[in-house]
Amino acid sequence: MRKIFLILIFTFFGNPIFADVFYIDEIEINGVERIERETVLSYSKLNIDNPYSNEIGNIALKSLYKTDLFSDVKIQFIDGLLKITVRENPTINLIKFIGNDKKNDSDLLSEISLRDRSIYSRSKVKKDVKKLLSLYQRSGRLSTEVIPKVETLKDNRVNLIFEINESDIVSVSKITFIGNNVFSSRELRKEMKTKTSNLLRFFSSSDNYDPDRLEYDKILISNLYKNSGYPNFTFKSSIAQLIPNKNKFEIILTVDEGELYSFGNVTIESKFKKLNDQFLKDTLSVKSGNLYNANLIKDDIASIKNSASTYGYSFVQINSNKKFDNEKKQVNINYLIDEGPKVYINKIIINGNTRTTDKVIRRQLSITEGDSYSKYAISLSKNKIQALQYFSKVNITEEKDEAFDKINLIIDVEEKNTGEATIGAGYSSATKASLQLGITEDNFLGKGQQLKFQSNFGDEFTAYDISFAEPYLYGRDLYIKTDLYSELQDSATVNYETEKIGFGLALGFPLSYDRRITTKYSIFNDKTTADSDATSYEKLLAGTTTVSSIGYSFSSDKRNSPYKPSAGYKYILNQDLAGLGGDSFFIKSTIDYTYYKRLSKSLIGSLKLNGGHLNGYNNKYAPISSYFQLGGNKLRGFQSQRIGPKTGNSYTGGQYFYLLSTETNIDLPIENFDITSTLFLDFGSVWGLDNRFGSIDDKHNLRSSLGLNFMWDSAIGPINFIFAQPLKKQETDAIDTFYFDIGYNF
Repeated sequence: MRKIFLILIFTFFGNPIFADVFYIDEIEINGVERIERETVLSYSKLNIDNPYSNEIGNIALKSLYKTDLFSDVKIQFIDGLLKITVRENPTINLIKFIGNDKKNDSDLLSEISLRDRSIYSRSKVKKDVKKLLSLYQRSGRLSTEVIPKVETLKDNRVNLIFEINESDIVSVSKITFIGNNVFSSRELRKEMKTKTSNLLRFFSSSDNYDPDRLEYDKILISNLYKNSGYPNFTFKSSIAQLIPNKNKFEIILTVDEGELYSFGNVTIESKFKKLNDQFLKDTLSVKSGNLYNANLIKDDIASIKNSASTYGYSFVQINSNKKFDNEKKQVNINYLIDEGPKVYINKIIINGNTRTTDKVIRRQLSITEGDSYSKYAISLSKNKIQALQYFSKVNITEEKDEAFDKINLIIDVEEKNTGEATIGAGYSSATKASLQLGITEDNFLGKGQQLKFQSNFGDEFTAYDISFAEPYLYGRDLYIKTDLYSELQDSATVNYETEKIGFGLALGFPLSYDRRITTKYSIFNDKTTADSDATSYEKLLAGTTTVSSIGYSFSSDKRNSPYKPSAGYKYILNQDLAGLGGDSFFIKSTIDYTYYKRLSKSLIGSLKLNGGHLNGYNNKYAPISSYFQLGGNKLRGFQSQRIGPKTGNSYTGGQYFYLLSTETNIDLPIENFDITSTLFLDFGSVWGLDNRFGSIDDKHNLRSSLGLNFMWDSAIGPINFIFAQPLKKQETDAIDTFYFDIGYNF
């Protein structure tokens, strides 16, 4: 009846599209071995009682081929019987690489999509060949060949072999610019990531020819011009030609610099009434009369978005319309602002914390569920999570919720090892050889607690330190720490030894968003034993002193990020009062101030100032063991505790000190090594003695040094190198121009 009804419709309407449509009464599938019959039907989207035509059959044929499960597919339809005959693609038994001397098997395998026991597919093999060729081309081996071969095995299995003929590296020998007048060719080459080959780049790959990197270089050069007043800059041509009889490329870039433009009228049209137009205009970086700079426009858009996000409007729309006045050589800028909907945080989802509990991460967040969206708060939260140093990666992504005015925050973290058993060795001209042994856990039981046992052994000292800290006591922002330590020093340059053992307790809490105070109590016993041939000063040190003190530490943190800051400042004020018990009476105060400023896109400068004073009271002198000392990490280029007032072979330290350090990071032409390098300039002095010391010269005398600090996160552990040259010193000072240490973590 159904077929008769269909024939009548076709006859009545006379539509040729439906002339060859029939229904499937039966389906027969042949050739399947591993793959289920239902799988074939599912991919073909054909079932009994479905209509069938040649067009429908072609669509099903293409769908089955797209699965990459079959090497051959045939579909036949005869009198209501649909026959689908397939030949299954084999499974891959093993993937081999042959001829790859310059690339490891693991590197090549990570590039391709096919794996052992996956389904063999010619289309996937072709894609993987392209990926392997791209990998070699990125390293400068442009003529490398990758030939896939297949070994047939029984049970419809194959071995897939990639035969690789590696070519030599093609380097860049010359970069030529044509048409540049504003910037010299040297200045333009400096902007590029591609460099010409020379002996200094032996360990670098920047001189390898890479077409993708060259395209990126063109973007960098365009940005240079468009940020320097030339908005119409273009590349007329870029040619990379192989030098005959040499495995080298010459790059020729022809540019059209255009003419110099400045900013003209700057206007704002805003539908966002909560942001005052005049206030926004006053804060814009783009100013009428200044040279055109595309980066300033981007900065203004980001600044306006950040301002809007403080009101919870995360999807504010900002367009910058540019109108060129070619007669005045000006670009008029009009910012169009549309507020969009106000957005709230619906859910905060944390992934990847296999060890660290959720609450440890959540207590670092500056935003919670139900709050209005704030880009600043989200960025600050990410920085605070990174500052924990518990995770190697922290990413926060925004996901739109079903409700138009809500979003979800997805926090993805990757745990890293926070517990370390450390063996370290070091050497300096001051302390000679040293050995460090320790066990440290910065995230004990995943709760953010800190546990440490540290021991140091050297030719002239032995020290132990055991401490435990809970940063959030009872789930509140309440920091508590206990510390037990001992230290024994017996320097060969003096005629006495010191032994110290002590206990400390600290309790800290916030006063405001960026201010904290930590109260503390400590008690320690300091015993000094003079040798028989000790000097009068060294005999003065002899005896036992018990120091019982209370104090506080006040800090204010105005940095833009607690993790790798680039702007702002932080200062810490410490004061200790000794005399509540014990036999020592003194007041000791110190201040640490650090200021950060971005000097350029890649350079960050810092200014660090430390200072302190010490005074006895109640007709008592402060114990000599509490005097300030400089040298070592405090005033680099000088031996630790070997500057300042001196009597015989002993350095007394002083009641007053200051230390000023200026630093900036510097980039070295070394790739593929995780090396942080810092250029520093240190100034400092320690001085001031009481009447017990007689006529020792304790005047204030300036010291200074200049140097480089290299920190290399090597495969065997962190290695720290300090090269320092004193610029101003006193005759009695002990110099330490080189220092390094190696730590091995397991």
